[in-house]
Amino acid sequence: MRNEIPNLNLLVVFASVMEHGSLSKAADTLNTNQSTISTMLIRLKNEVGQTLFVRKGRGVVPTTYASSLYLQIQQPISQLRDVFQSFASFEPEVSSRKFVTTAPEHLHWLLLDKFVQVANPNITLELYDPHYDPQYSYESLLTNKFDSLIDIFPLEKPNMMNEKLFESEFVVVCRKSHPRIDGTLSIEQFMDEHHAVLERSQDQLYTLERFAEVDLTKRKVAYHGRSLFSNLLLVSQSEYLAVIPRQMAFEFQDRLQLQIIPAPFPYRKISNYLIWHKKLENDPAHRWFREQLLMITQEIAV
Repeated sequence: MRNEIPNLNLLVVFASVMEHGSLSKAADTLNTNQSTISTMLIRLKNEVGQTLFVRKGRGVVPTTYASSLYLQIQQPISQLRDVFQSFASFEPEVSSRKFVTTAPEHLHWLLLDKFVQVANPNITLELYDPHYDPQYSYESLLTNKFDSLIDIFPLEKPNMMNEKLFESEFVVVCRKSHPRIDGTLSIEQFMDEHHAVLERSQDQLYTLERFAEVDLTKRKVAYHGRSLFSNLLLVSQSEYLAVIPRQMAFEFQDRLQLQIIPAPFPYRKISNYLIWHKKLENDPAHRWFREQLLMITQEIAV
């Protein structure tokens, strides 16, 4: 190895490949192409005189030398990113920016409705359903597909930041003109009525049974829906019951003429987490975006 310090751009590319485990994902993050990444890694390999990566499947794995080098440069590279991000310009009154995030279904309408009230119409929000695969979510943040995630579980992955926004309570909803229910509901009546339930065959972590502290398997299920919105609409036009997060129920109470009743069974509240990549911690635009999400969720949590 020569005594000269390698070109900083080469080290930035090297660090990105280390963090993503893939040349293509590093290219997406750095807004370049895979060929450029490969060329720069070859240049760095020649400068240090050591093999850095070996191919494995669709990705690459670092050599012992590469892992050691990354440990030495990781903090300085991160600090440099923070410095340049802190100087970046973002003025919410005049800037143009589309922010992309995921959120649980019970927050969809609330977030979209509140975000359109931002004074600058050139700042917009694009919202996706959350993905049930944590690895997919992690890679989506690494490759900047999403600016953030909102999920009911934290993402315990390297370089990820998790901030708890608020906790949601469960309520039972039925139509206002329900023939047997008028503002109160016992656990016996709850179990005896017919229900519209949320179908989550992909991941049982997201089902009501995960949070309920009693056995709900004996309730009478009439409809398995894949959407809380479809369940709400069905409940408003039938005698069925549904259990949904409180914020969503109050948002649609008047529109769909619903009764809202506290859940008659013990349960654990739903936690809602804001998740983002640590590299965006000091980015002015992203910091503003996080502040907006925090204000919106604090308002609806009341």
